[in-house]
This record gives sequence, C-alpha cells and structure tokens, in this order.
Amino acid sequence: MTTASIELQDALATRFLRYSAISSQSDASATVVPSSPGQWEFARLLAVELEDAGVENIHLSDTCVLTARIPSTLPDGTKAPTIGFCTHLDTADSGLSPDVHARIIEHTGGDIHLGGDQWIRREEHPEIDAYVGQRILVTDGTSVLGADDKAGVASVMEAVVTLMADPRPHPEVYLSFVPDEEIGLRGVRTMDLERFPVDWAYTLDCCELGEVVEATFNAAYATVVIEGVAAHPMSAFGVLVNPILVAHDLIGRFDPAQTPECTKDREGYIWVDAIHGDQSATTVDLNIRDHDRARFEERKDGIRHVVEQVRAAHPRARIDVTFEDVYANL
Repeated sequence: MTTASIELQDALATRFLRYSAISSQSDASATVVPSSPGQWEFARLLAVELEDAGVENIHLSDTCVLTARIPSTLPDGTKAPTIGFCTHLDTADSGLSPDVHARIIEHTGGDIHLGGDQWIRREEHPEIDAYVGQRILVTDGTSVLGADDKAGVASVMEAVVTLMADPRPHPEVYLSFVPDEEIGLRGVRTMDLERFPVDWAYTLDCCELGEVVEATFNAAYATVVIEGVAAHPMSAFGVLVNPILVAHDLIGRFDPAQTPECTKDREGYIWVDAIHGDQSATTVDLNIRDHDRARFEERKDGIRHVVEQVRAAHPRARIDVTFEDVYANL
C-alpha cells in the first residue's frame, strides 16, 4: 500500500469518525422533515466544510436539503456532462442507541468483538474475511455504525476537497445531501431539482468497494391493519378474535421463498418488516421490491389476494391494507 493511499484512508477514517459522532437517526413517527435535530447539525457542519473548501452555490433548504456546485475547470468551448453526487444525512433506527461510538480496529481474522456480548460472527458473516489484515471501522455494539450513509458522505466530502485542490480539468459537479432517506425518502421528495441540474448522478449509499449499481428495485410499502375482537380470557370462548394470531395467519400465507434471505440479484421479494400490536389491533408492515414493473404490481395484487383470503378465514376481524410507492427503477 502506497503512502498516498494510507494518507487517504486516514483522512477518510478521521472524517467518518467526526461525522458519526453526530446523532442523526431519523424518526418515522415524526411529522416534520427532517425528523430529527441531529440532521440539521450534520447539514450545517457540511455546509461550513463545503464553504471552507471553496465550493459555490451552497444552499440549505427549509427541509434540510443541502446542495452545492463545483464549477467546471474545462477549457473554454469544451463540453462534458454535468455530474451529480447524492448522499443522505440520516441513519436508520435499528432499535439501538442513536449515539454512535465508532472506532478503528485491526481485523486479524475470525470473529470480531464489538463490545459487551455483541460480536460479528464469521460463520454468520463470511464476507469479513475479505478484510483480514486491514483496519476497519466498527461500533462498540450499542448502536449501528451508521456507515449508511456516513461512509458515503465522508467519501463525497473527501473527494470534494481533493477535487477543489486538483489542477486537472473537470466538468461542472453538483452535490446533494438529503434528510430522512431511511424513512421513505421523505427528504428527497422536498428537493428543488433546479438546484441539481445534472446529466448524470451517482448515489453513494452501499455495497462493496468498486461495485457500481446501475439499476434498483421498484419499491413500495404495504401496511395491513387488523382489528380483532377483544375479550377477557375467562369469557373469550366464541368471542375473542386475536389480531396477533390473525397477523400470523396472514404472514404464513406468503411464499417463504420470495423473501430477502431467499432471493438475490434482481429477484424480487416481499419482506415482513415489522409486526406490532396488542389484543385489540395489530399492524403488519411489508416492503415490496421488484426490478420489473409488471411483477412489482403483481406482488401488490398478491398481497391483496392474501388479505382477501384472511378476511374470509376470519370474518369477524376487520382487515385493511394500504400501499405507498416509495421509488421506482428508473
């Protein structure tokens, strides 16, 4: 490894650690954008760093969408596509602490001890073998790492600093940092696209080093709300309709082979993302994904069909399903 590559790794790691220390977990229960104050803190920090780097047209909207422009340095008369880079400010709510305590370790092989009783087991995650002998970033086990998407933000910001100091010619480049991506792309829906007039754009959000994703799923949420009939267990015979059990009946009717853990590449799926409720009402949250638009719509119809089956099996329960499209395979 060259001295330059080590210096770049150090710079990226330092930047990531600075960003990860800001708690910017989004909150799906919030009714405003952004859904958490930490996203404002993060966006304002990035705006200052962009200004310090000499970037132009820095704008922070009233919904915390940060955009900026790096002017072209191409010779007069030279034309090239305008490029954009997209990242998001929030991290996912995993049910753990929103406060990230990231650190660098040397991965010597085998299981990785995060802290307490939290481990990354090699048997469960053989992909960590690719990083034996390297320094890697991990948490202390009390939170997610937040590399989705602070690794992307750190990479873009480090590239910005490098580009602004690089004398080689480059086309016009636009940047966008949006809030609340993790909770249904709420932030990007508020983005003023006139501030992002690009020919091509790249989102830094996931995947292996060197991997480029050229398409994505069509995505939607389905929410199934089941209202049962509550009764005291002493007098429940012939009266009680337990919505939790109805929800389990509904889930059991989906094809178990059409789930994220059983599909790969461009194969679509339905993911039971959450189930929550009590003896009165239970909600089942489903994620629908498929690259093919027709199959995507068929999956929605399949959910409607399952709901109809469960209604017939539990006629005294009230079962409603709603759908929300999130994004499309462009």
